[in-house]
Amino acid sequence: MKYKSLCFMQKTYLIPKMIRIAAILLMVFYAQYSFSQNLKITGSVYDVETNQPVEYVSISVRNMPIGTISNAYGEFILNMPDSMANGRMEISSLGYKSCSLPIDSIIRINKILIKLTPIDYQLDEIVVVPGINDVQTILKNVISKINNNYSEKKYFLEAFFRHRVFNQKSSDQTVRLTEAAISIHQDHTSDDSKRIKINEIRNSKNYADMNTSLGQKLFYKALGGNQNPIYGLLMIEKFTQKQYLKKLVGSEHYTPSLTGVSSFDGELVYVIEFKQTSWKFMYKKYYNSHTYKLKRYYINSKDFAILKAENIHVSHNLAFGSLIRNDSIMSHQFIQYRKFDDKYYPSYVYLLGGIPDMVSKFDGEHYYNHEAELMVNEIATRRKDYDRIKSKNLIRKDKTLWDMDYEYNPSFWKNYNILLDYPLNQLFKKDLEFEKPLEEQFKKK
Repeated sequence: MKYKSLCFMQKTYLIPKMIRIAAILLMVFYAQYSFSQNLKITGSVYDVETNQPVEYVSISVRNMPIGTISNAYGEFILNMPDSMANGRMEISSLGYKSCSLPIDSIIRINKILIKLTPIDYQLDEIVVVPGINDVQTILKNVISKINNNYSEKKYFLEAFFRHRVFNQKSSDQTVRLTEAAISIHQDHTSDDSKRIKINEIRNSKNYADMNTSLGQKLFYKALGGNQNPIYGLLMIEKFTQKQYLKKLVGSEHYTPSLTGVSSFDGELVYVIEFKQTSWKFMYKKYYNSHTYKLKRYYINSKDFAILKAENIHVSHNLAFGSLIRNDSIMSHQFIQYRKFDDKYYPSYVYLLGGIPDMVSKFDGEHYYNHEAELMVNEIATRRKDYDRIKSKNLIRKDKTLWDMDYEYNPSFWKNYNILLDYPLNQLFKKDLEFEKPLEEQFKKK
């Protein structure tokens, strides 16, 4: 077992011309924390051994409902009031040793560089005791403690949504973009209870080639066409709901196994995978060969909470070669949780795969894939701290976003903090601007 105690921070006093900051997830629970933010810590997180950036790192203020996560480049911004200058900033990530820094020692630094030490647990070092930590017992504990770990009551989320469509057969060229500031009212128990309101939205021009054939339109409808991509993204949470897990554990088509161990915030984390071995069609059972689904769960050994859940569609079938990305992955979805006030709430949701919301061409030159993500920036758990979304403001599940009418609000987007800290990848922007600037495309709607 590799366990180094090293956790240190390097100071950087040079201010770069552009800092690409991602996924600011400011968690504010109660009205008493609706303060003006006077302090801002900017930094990057790297692996001390590989010197590679670490993504989705949790950065928070100890004992305070404030936090953020790092982006794909390991970068982050943490905003807070000056009253927290005497507190400590805590840094935690799956597979790394957690560490903390006194805030008053870093608030005057333009950019900090934090290096995390990996904790390399070996599965063969874990003694599996039947009835204690075998796979079935772990899963039984996960299911029995879901009501304790996740909120059965309604709570409120403010979030930033981004949806990109790209042509996988044309060097992943971006052909469509949607960005929205949304409100979500939900609980953890049911997908039917989700209520979504779009506060602001903007769309680029849709450069995807549309298909007008009757056969393609019928196929589109069969896939559940006219889907709202926000609902499609939030459906990923079903993988952590009690009824779904019960069905998965009892399924004859999936085989669970303990495939690894990790660490988070000083606690051992079990990695359990459900690999699809068969499927059923017209009452007949078929066994998988080259293509299958894989569901992966990261489970805290202390309270048996699911910290992260993944759904991956894997294919080693050469016939699907043009549709496969990143080590035989056809599609990939995951949801990540963070603990506040003894409950776990969504902090980041990601989807790579298909969302049927337009009848697009599918041939030797066209295969449109979707990449969507949702970043939570505020959570309210007490009923008096938020207004319930009224029925007249709900966005429907069958409402496509790329073609909807809206009144563009440039002043909102200019000052939207999450977008300022999480700008669009410049390569995606370049793909979309071959005819006209994005700002002009946004205004057209």
